[in-house]
Amino acid sequence: MCWSDFRCKFFSFCAFAFLALSLVFPSGYSYGAAGLTLLALSGAIVLNHRPLSHETWLLVAIMLVMGLIWGVDFDTPLAVMHTDFWPRYWLAAITLAIGAVWGVDLRAVIWGAAAGAVGALAIASYQYLVLGWSKASGHTNAIQFGDIAMYLGIAVWAFALFVEQRKWMLIALWGAGACGVLASLLSETRGAWVVAPLLMLCMLIFLFQQGRKRLAFGTVAMVLILLAVVVIPYGGKFGARAELAVAEMQQYLKNPQQNSETSIGQRLEQWRVALHMIESKPLLGWGVKGARAEKQRLVDHGFAHPSIMNYGHAHNEIIDMLVKRGLLGCIALIFFYLIPLCVFWPTRKRLAQFENSTQRAVLGVRMAAALLPIAYFGFGWTQVFFAHNSGNMFYIFGLVVFWAALQRLEGKTLQQDAVSARDIKVSSCTLP
Repeated sequence: MCWSDFRCKFFSFCAFAFLALSLVFPSGYSYGAAGLTLLALSGAIVLNHRPLSHETWLLVAIMLVMGLIWGVDFDTPLAVMHTDFWPRYWLAAITLAIGAVWGVDLRAVIWGAAAGAVGALAIASYQYLVLGWSKASGHTNAIQFGDIAMYLGIAVWAFALFVEQRKWMLIALWGAGACGVLASLLSETRGAWVVAPLLMLCMLIFLFQQGRKRLAFGTVAMVLILLAVVVIPYGGKFGARAELAVAEMQQYLKNPQQNSETSIGQRLEQWRVALHMIESKPLLGWGVKGARAEKQRLVDHGFAHPSIMNYGHAHNEIIDMLVKRGLLGCIALIFFYLIPLCVFWPTRKRLAQFENSTQRAVLGVRMAAALLPIAYFGFGWTQVFFAHNSGNMFYIFGLVVFWAALQRLEGKTLQQDAVSARDIKVSSCTLP
């Protein structure tokens, strides 16, 4: 095996490690991401041998732009924050470009996500059942942990639905997906509970569009059975959490000043104050430091409850971006969701190029990848996901891994070009 072949195989191993370890160890996503980045940098010369596709350039460009957006604090012109956001994003962009040339083995992605979902449940069960924690939070906070676990679980279900597998593999994938969902439920992250039906609905709509109604109804039945097995033992606790959310919202609406310290009340107060601030500086926002100073001023003047100073963000991704970086930052953020969604979405034209099992594999990767920006958009309504290291790293390197796997499946990697070239050479030598 030559060095380049070994490097490509190890790249797939790092992709597996990224997904499998994301929630299992402290900063577990960093190990696989670091391996992917180091390997990519060691082989950057491959970019001289193959032009990148239009879609690859779009993904690279939006990562570079978002790295710049996060790296500038918007308090003063070109004021660079003391942060490692932009280096991480730019390194991820380079890794994505090189990953598109090398590719990633599909098995590394499928079983990496499955291992990540099972690992999340192992951590959640230990914290919830053994340590007696009221909420499983992994090695981050409960919201980040629960949201990512939910995404992993449903992504694994997407692989089970769309990628052709043996029967025992299907059973394993459905079970692994349920592990991710249960881990999320044990975190009591209500935002994930709201987003999960949206992700499942996206898959069902696609199945109906493809005329696969029988599979769609079968999927609904399977999910209901799994949810019954998973939820019934804890049904009372989940119901109580939902009722508490409704009660806290009603209490805040009746008397905001006295009910701004509850979980829901605090979010509603953050949003009210943030919308007031956006009216004053809609284009470029208040900046990171300026937003905090203005919030403190509003608290001092009695316009806002002091509890809003407990957090550095507005508990809503879009609102927080509008407050700190204005309309310019918000447009960039929306494209950060839209570009990956459009690049990965499994259109009929994209799928028509392939047949049978290859088409199903391409469909599975595209669907699981397209669910990532949809999930993040949904999570962002009650949490600023990109304010956390786990949120940034899982998104940008998740895109790296999915895009590299898709390029391998679609036969667009340098390694596959080399194999094709060798086949052509052998064929020409055997001609009479």
